[in-house]
Amino acid sequence: MNSSNIVQLEQKVEALQTKNVNEDKQIFENIEADIVRKKIEIRNTLMPNNNQEDERIKEIANKLNEHIQTGFNKFSKVEEILNYLEPAFQRGKVDKAYGRALVLLVENTMIEQVKIQFDNSKDKARLMNAMLDKLIELSSELMPDDYRELLKLEKRFFNILYSQS
Repeated sequence: MNSSNIVQLEQKVEALQTKNVNEDKQIFENIEADIVRKKIEIRNTLMPNNNQEDERIKEIANKLNEHIQTGFNKFSKVEEILNYLEPAFQRGKVDKAYGRALVLLVENTMIEQVKIQFDNSKDKARLMNAMLDKLIELSSELMPDDYRELLKLEKRFFNILYSQS
């Protein structure tokens, strides 16, 4: 992916500030889909080439998904969820396979879960910001710069989205 694609996406996200999420829902959905699509393109190039490593990352991702679901099901406050998930982010910094599984295979699931977790947009925004900050921090050690920039852009997108809700 080249940086001109990111610049175009940045311009689209910034243009959302003048849009109304209720009136321009399709525009918001399209831009979010573009960001996700670009992240998937990058992730696909980074997936392991050998079966053993691929299987290991997928096993870790399955355990992470269970852990994340438990956190979202068990806790109802932003701080509780973050405290529960914090060890996963910390382990991802130390154990690179764990971190790669978190970023490559589990990140979108986490973001989707945050989107449905709370009715209150302030809680949704706080949790989304905190999780994306953790993912940005983790990706700075594991992912190319373009990916980290997309996460920052996605964070900006959600800030705009939730500020209007």
